[in-house]
Amino acid sequence: MYFFFSGALLSVSSAQTRQFYFVNTPLNWRDAQSVCRQNYTDLATIENTADVSISNWTVNPRKAWIGLHDDIVNSWRWSLSDSSFYGDGESTYWNWYPGEPNNYDGQQLCVHFYGAVNDLWDNYCSVEYSFVCYTALLQNLYIFLSEW
Repeated sequence: MYFFFSGALLSVSSAQTRQFYFVNTPLNWRDAQSVCRQNYTDLATIENTADVSISNWTVNPRKAWIGLHDDIVNSWRWSLSDSSFYGDGESTYWNWYPGEPNNYDGQQLCVHFYGAVNDLWDNYCSVEYSFVCYTALLQNLYIFLSEW
């Protein structure tokens, strides 16, 4: 996006940062998602190793729901389905524990993060765990490019 101001060209871009919140109230995945969407942005999306470190810090050594789930149609996806939110490769960063996901009984469609080992595990969505939410914060950056 560009704006023209009396002889100057100004570029506006947005940078997104996330703040994570550990909620120490055991709920099933759907209820946890609902709480996160009502009070924050959504269940946590882990996009890279930095997010794993942050999530581990908030969860360690507990198990906690995050936003990854299997919607059966498109396979594994994050709770926040807005594809414009993700950068290159970020929507497919999944650090599975060895042997996971195993979709035991064909019913393990939700994912929890296990802080003790920094890995993801699939599980039944009805199990109650604490959970990690996040708030997305947009920051506009204004960059002066040139004069006319």
